[in-house]
Amino acid sequence: MPSTPLIETERLRLRAVTMADLDELVRLQADPLVTRFMGSPSREWLTRWLRSSDEEWEERGHGRLAIVEQEGASFLGRTGLKYWSQFEETEIGWALHAEARGQGYATEAARAVLDWAADRFDAPYFTAMIRPDNTASIAVAERLGMNPLRPDKLLGDPVTVYAITR
Repeated sequence: MPSTPLIETERLRLRAVTMADLDELVRLQADPLVTRFMGSPSREWLTRWLRSSDEEWEERGHGRLAIVEQEGASFLGRTGLKYWSQFEETEIGWALHAEARGQGYATEAARAVLDWAADRFDAPYFTAMIRPDNTASIAVAERLGMNPLRPDKLLGDPVTVYAITR
């Protein structure tokens, strides 16, 4: 894998997800709220997801990142970029453990990723594909300055595609 960034904010460190994060990702994906909006993938599926992130870092220079506390180094969740070939768009995503929600971590992490990406990639805009009933993620997208671009379907589920021009 090529060198991946370490993005730091006042409270967070963002680093590439690794196989060492698998147990935390399994726990994250088992959370009922995460499951409601993102499904409940198996450990094997998450292993493939981690490998696909490695491939995306190799091929595109971006991928998924772990959100880790600066102090204490607790794994709070994940963020990062994913290129969707069927849309020809790059998405910013985020998901947090229950105990990390409501503290501004998703917005802080996603903003740091967008700032990092704006200087490195020639994308006209970045998207966030959000289920219409996911009010918490819609609020994060709005705090980031994202606006609804279009309704669409992602993996068979209806989403509203939010976008921010960089």
